[in-house]
Amino acid sequence: MYRLIIADDEENIRNGIANSLPWRDWGYEVCALCASGQEVLAKMETCRPDVVLSDIRMPGMDGVELMQRLSRDYPEVKIVILSGYSDFKYLNMSIKNHVAEYLLKPTDIDDFEESFRRLKAAMDHERLRNAQITESVLRHFHLWLTAMLNGVASPEETDRFLSMLTEAGIDLDNLQVAAFVLDGHGGDERSDQMALWRKVWEVVSAQPAGPLHRLAFQLAGEDVVVLYSSGDEMDPADVLADIQALQRAVSSRLRATLSAGISDLCTEPGMLPRAYEQANCSAKQSAFAGREAIYFFSRMRLDQPADMPYFDTDQVEKALLAQNYEDLRDEIDRVLLPLASRRLEYRYVDQLCLSLLFHVSLWGLRYGVQMEEVLRTLGAHYTDIYLSETLNAKRDFVLACLFGCQQALSQRRGHGHIVNSVAMRVREYVDAEYCSNALSLESVAAYVHKTPAYISRVFKNELGCNFSDYLTEKRMRLAAELLAEPDVKVYQIAAQCGYADTSNFIRVFKRFYGVRPAEYRAVQGGAK
Repeated sequence: MYRLIIADDEENIRNGIANSLPWRDWGYEVCALCASGQEVLAKMETCRPDVVLSDIRMPGMDGVELMQRLSRDYPEVKIVILSGYSDFKYLNMSIKNHVAEYLLKPTDIDDFEESFRRLKAAMDHERLRNAQITESVLRHFHLWLTAMLNGVASPEETDRFLSMLTEAGIDLDNLQVAAFVLDGHGGDERSDQMALWRKVWEVVSAQPAGPLHRLAFQLAGEDVVVLYSSGDEMDPADVLADIQALQRAVSSRLRATLSAGISDLCTEPGMLPRAYEQANCSAKQSAFAGREAIYFFSRMRLDQPADMPYFDTDQVEKALLAQNYEDLRDEIDRVLLPLASRRLEYRYVDQLCLSLLFHVSLWGLRYGVQMEEVLRTLGAHYTDIYLSETLNAKRDFVLACLFGCQQALSQRRGHGHIVNSVAMRVREYVDAEYCSNALSLESVAAYVHKTPAYISRVFKNELGCNFSDYLTEKRMRLAAELLAEPDVKVYQIAAQCGYADTSNFIRVFKRFYGVRPAEYRAVQGGAK
């Protein structure tokens, strides 16, 4: 059913039109009766009509002014004019304001039926076409945007996506991106969040957008992103009002609150990836503030990482060795807690935390402690830092990892390993040859004149790990060091670490660190 508002200053006429015609048979439901143009505008937000049927002559705001306002502020609403005048002036105004139907009085039921059935058929066709276009745009947006952000989108893919935006009615010369983050909801499980994000997208998509054109996307089952466009210059007040309306709708219907970040204006489609990053960066400032916040990127003054504190790794190492949890906690708090009052790119906090954990992971090897084993014990992974949505949650994650390292150090010291001479020779040989692609359990066994089974037992009993784990760890530590050199290619690093197959190297690296080599390099580079 399409929703219909009927406007006429004569009560008997508007009641007669509403009650004497079979609107439901024609596919309409009357949602409001109004005596003036002002009443129509007052009911637009609550009724959300698809069609407004208005008399041309009414006191106050007449049908002429009403159709001008509707055409400007609610371009998606169809206008049907009922008039006793057939002169050129009114017809010309109707054409300029995109009036769908123009009915001349006196009008009988056949005239009404013909006009409104024709209008319904046109709206059905438009709705189907828009749904098909929107579905196509939604399907391609995430793939295209991801490719653009990674610098691998082809010109053909970009042209195809931009043509979809044009078909969807989006002005490509005047774009703005808004990103949302959930900052309050009833469920804590990831599945609950995914279901909630879906409902958020449904609520956002259903809300009227006023003078703006709005297209809502849901990326990777989560993260709702909105693309705004306007035929005229984008008014920040319109964007702000729309975001606030969306926040109210989500809060009232879903028991959840949203914070939002809004990008700078895009004057060309090629700026969209940057705008997406700006919107995300702005939205995630909510980790440092309250709920239902709205951040314009243009109004944010970001602190530069060069001005920010860094972890004192010497202090962290001393606290770990001394089994001093309080000193460890104080050092983490010294760096992280002041960030609550700062404005910076949210990803910097993730990079800062990961940089510390990677450092401790390398340092722990001197004492036989593997951070990856600590994480497995915790049921965690390095990338969980990205899933910690608040500053306190990130702090707790880092402290849990470091406390796990303290416990592992304590257990290692109490174990009292005595490494025999064969084990020492084996380890020295592996430490010298681990970069060789030819190194294997068999080659090590041949070097010390023992069987592979014996060497395997030596590693397990004397060194506390199996051969393949020890070799992989040595190679991965070297890979991490080489990735700090920006000019060294990944395939070159693979070869230097003893891997003939680069894809196998990438697979092992991701299994070891939880991220691909390129992602690890980006994190390490961003936190320097």
